[in-house]
Amino acid sequence: MNYKELNNKYQQVFDYLSKSRIKDALDILGILCNHCRNRDLRAQLESHADTYLNMLKYAFELSDDPQKEKVHDRLIKDIIGLADDVREDIIRSNSLLNYYKLRIEPESLSDQVVSDVSQVVDKLILQKESDAEADAMSVFTSAAYKENIRALFRIIWHSNKMKDTEISLLEKISRKDTIAWYDKCVLVSALNLSLIRHFDSNKISLLFSFYESEEKQVWERALISLVLGLAFYDSRLGYYPEILQRLKAIQGMKRADQSIEIIIQQYIKARETEKITRKIQQEILPEMIKIKSRLEEKLDLENLLSSTNLEDKNPEWESFFKESPDVYNKLEEFTNLQLEGADVFLGAFAMLKQFDFFNEVNNWFLPFYKENDYISASFEGISEGIDLKQFGEGIERSNFLCNSDKYSFCLNIRQMPAFQKSTVMELFNMELKAMNEMAEDDELINSDTRTRVIITQYFHDLYRFYKLHPLRSEFDDVFTMPPAIYETGFFKLWVDDINILRNIGEFFFAKDYFRDSLVIFKQIVETNNIYELYEKIGYCHQQLGEFDKALEYYHKAELLDRNKLWLINRIAWCYRKKNEYEKALEYYHEAEQLEPDDLQVQACLGHVYMEMGNYEAALKYYFKVEYLQPDNHKVRRPISWCSFMLGKMDNALKYLEKSLLNTTSKNDYMNLGHIYWCLGKKQKAIENYRLCLQAANWDVDWFSRVLHEDSRYLEKYSIPAINIPLMIDYVRLSVTP
Repeated sequence: MNYKELNNKYQQVFDYLSKSRIKDALDILGILCNHCRNRDLRAQLESHADTYLNMLKYAFELSDDPQKEKVHDRLIKDIIGLADDVREDIIRSNSLLNYYKLRIEPESLSDQVVSDVSQVVDKLILQKESDAEADAMSVFTSAAYKENIRALFRIIWHSNKMKDTEISLLEKISRKDTIAWYDKCVLVSALNLSLIRHFDSNKISLLFSFYESEEKQVWERALISLVLGLAFYDSRLGYYPEILQRLKAIQGMKRADQSIEIIIQQYIKARETEKITRKIQQEILPEMIKIKSRLEEKLDLENLLSSTNLEDKNPEWESFFKESPDVYNKLEEFTNLQLEGADVFLGAFAMLKQFDFFNEVNNWFLPFYKENDYISASFEGISEGIDLKQFGEGIERSNFLCNSDKYSFCLNIRQMPAFQKSTVMELFNMELKAMNEMAEDDELINSDTRTRVIITQYFHDLYRFYKLHPLRSEFDDVFTMPPAIYETGFFKLWVDDINILRNIGEFFFAKDYFRDSLVIFKQIVETNNIYELYEKIGYCHQQLGEFDKALEYYHKAELLDRNKLWLINRIAWCYRKKNEYEKALEYYHEAEQLEPDDLQVQACLGHVYMEMGNYEAALKYYFKVEYLQPDNHKVRRPISWCSFMLGKMDNALKYLEKSLLNTTSKNDYMNLGHIYWCLGKKQKAIENYRLCLQAANWDVDWFSRVLHEDSRYLEKYSIPAINIPLMIDYVRLSVTP
């Protein structure tokens, strides 16, 4: 059995359980148990099958069991746990996943590692109580301690069900004043990976403990791990009352509610990373490359050392930047994405995850701290004049790079020649100082900023692990989960603040996740009559092409605010898309009364009349648009077409040729060909049809289809239908692509 077949069978068990088909679920588990080495799993399956058979007998043959529901739920919970264990046994027995080999400690040594770390923790607690901070720091930096932390990470990650000794140790570590904060963060990440790999309610309980410790950097990671884990296993949480109790305990806590709002937002942003990376590589970077080449030319960089006064400003700078407005727009867009917490550096650092540092999985989750040995080694050979302490502190405080990328940057410096290291660090130091000053100002204004930064950076670290690790294809990628965390049972139990729910809905709306916005907004308006949300629900339906639903909610909003131009225009537009032209006209005329000179309304009235075939009325509105905005060359196309349909060929020709002075398209040449053909100027018609085919990239199918579709217009001007295919072939034969 390969890994794909195993997962399909494993998923079948859960599909059957979700449909209450327990017999089928047990049968699938029976097939899987045939591939297990652990015979105890088969015995458990037979025990569960006996329990289910007895339950059926009591239900239909003997006196009904009053504890039937409890027995049923307990059985489902046991079957789920058995399915997890069976899957795990098959993976390990058949070496189906390579990353399972990353746990290099034999089982026999795991207890020793846990015992050693537990002794260190006990010692550290005593040292902290006696204010022996220096002694504690010496422990943190010892080689034996670091190796034990790395080993403990692997042990936790690969634990199926946590042992009592492991639980006791991690409960102890979760308290304040134990091991270093950055090591706690690494162990929280181990719990995160372990929970996604194999469910265990004790792992969730431990994450709650780390969250409730309120230790900065640690609790944020624990909360993210909880949200991801609870979302991943939402369907089974109802069988674990101890988890539900922990959730209820933090319900309504302001910090938890606000943080989960940030987490969901950053989760969505992380899912958009690949789209953002493509945008940077395909749009923003090409503009920067172009500006570089034009700068070299305009600023005469080849003759930099000339006799000109070096203090004079280049008089061509101003004109140069006026010629490159797109560069400003792209840079502004990049900056805004960065400030919003979007992952803009994945592409830049993706190739810098090949260092040996990242061979240790725990290092993908190690928070950046300046005392790390890897960092001090990176700065070797730096010339005097560079403040290494300031540089290390600057990178540690920086909000714009995630921890993983900070290590990549420093390790990359390590490979450089000494003179190059100094230059890069000096330049980067200046940038860091400016960025950190800006970040500090923001944190003074908004106390939640630091929390948001930590959450954002941890999501970026997670994203790099799941998308860039060499064995990434073997992980259950949390970023492939549906974004609808707000629909999970745990979220509904956890968050009862309607403002938080509204903020999440608004975030989805801003990111054009209209289906998700709908679910949240509709949930809110069930109990809150909010006018603006009726509008937004209508708009979501409109964007999804559901015009009947859009109109339903637009009309609800209309009852609350009748004279709103935006709303009237959207209602009219939906009726137009439904081909209900009379209703569309009714609303567009209503909009016209509110804003008689609104060009958008005038143009839409023209469109509706044209679609109805009332070309005289349409022309009246298009001419008004032209009069009020004479530089709008786009209005010349519909004026030309309406004139053509009315037989006003001279006017049609005049306006279309005017339009061609500003821009050309395949449709312009097609229409120009029609006009000349109807005027009897066949050679001019053929010439424009050739240009049309060229503009269409020699797409003969498109050219043929459109010309056939337009034959009904041409027939009005005595061009017989038989001439249409003849014209198509004539143009094709006389044109060589």
